[in-house]
Amino acid sequence: MKVVSLERLQDEVKKVVPKAGFEFVSGAAGGEWTMHENRRAFDDYRIAPKRLVGLSWNDIDTSTKLLGLDMASPIMVAPMGAHAMIHEGDERATAKGAGLANTLYCSSGASNATLEQIANATNGPKWFQLYYNNDEGVTKSLLTRAKNAGYSAIILTADALGPGQPENFIAMGSPFRPDRLFGNHDPKMGGKGNFFDQKTALTTKDIEFIKSFTGLPVIVKGILRPDDAKRFVEAGADAIQVSNHGGRQIDGVPASMTALPAIAKAVNKKVPIILDGGVRRGIDIVRAIAMGANAVAVGRPMLYGLGLGGSLGVKSVIEFLNKDLVAAMILSGAGKLADLNPSYIDIVGENAKFNKYNS
Repeated sequence: MKVVSLERLQDEVKKVVPKAGFEFVSGAAGGEWTMHENRRAFDDYRIAPKRLVGLSWNDIDTSTKLLGLDMASPIMVAPMGAHAMIHEGDERATAKGAGLANTLYCSSGASNATLEQIANATNGPKWFQLYYNNDEGVTKSLLTRAKNAGYSAIILTADALGPGQPENFIAMGSPFRPDRLFGNHDPKMGGKGNFFDQKTALTTKDIEFIKSFTGLPVIVKGILRPDDAKRFVEAGADAIQVSNHGGRQIDGVPASMTALPAIAKAVNKKVPIILDGGVRRGIDIVRAIAMGANAVAVGRPMLYGLGLGGSLGVKSVIEFLNKDLVAAMILSGAGKLADLNPSYIDIVGENAKFNKYNS
């Protein structure tokens, strides 16, 4: 599958996947301001490229390390649920595509396939995203299963305390496929212990519990405030994921890229920072890394690739981003990710005002 730009994939996939699946993936909460702002905010981070720095294309090194993983690039597949809404191959096809591209796959707790089926579908690195359940036994079971299946880290979901709110999907009656429910939970369960029986009263003690129970690194996902990030690092978080859940939970919160600089300053390189939300091009990755991120997670475009081409479609999306990142780096005058820093960026517009206020 040839990828010219990730923006074009949304128009293409709309023609070939079920309407309910498209609305589920493409939609967001409220008036969708936050989702669109996730993308627009990158425009406020203007590149200040360095010239005559002696770089050739072969000099560009996109590799990085993240929680013990050697990664060919800072790109990872964000956790997203219900892939069967857009492709019969479900999360197994997405994970396979990530593995073919040697890319970290983050498995959602809201997957249609079981976490074991997903783990068996990829030969690449993988993390498990936990939706903390009110039933402690269910939570412990999920964590034990994830560790036994070879997931090397746990993502604690802090930004989704209930179902997503994509309005067009809700207007259709939230038509999840009755034949493809949440694979990690018993579909015959009543209210207690099922997927939607999520614990909302989360605290920093839950970070400590997951770490002690599994012995695995914990990434706290959904952070938009620097004081939260600092507090979670002090509680033992091994990484921070700057995210607003793709704008799917609450509208009106800042874009992830808007929140990143202040969070990076608060974390002060004590733990890695992952950013998701609106990443569509290599230059977006350059912007995020320069402003303090260590990696970026990409969501909707991966599912558009899945809908258009299955596992090979996912692989094509990742390959496009990797190639575009190399081009963005050489044209910015950066030979490796560690070279990127705020000196490569001029912040303008609303983000300049926001970051001045939060400095």
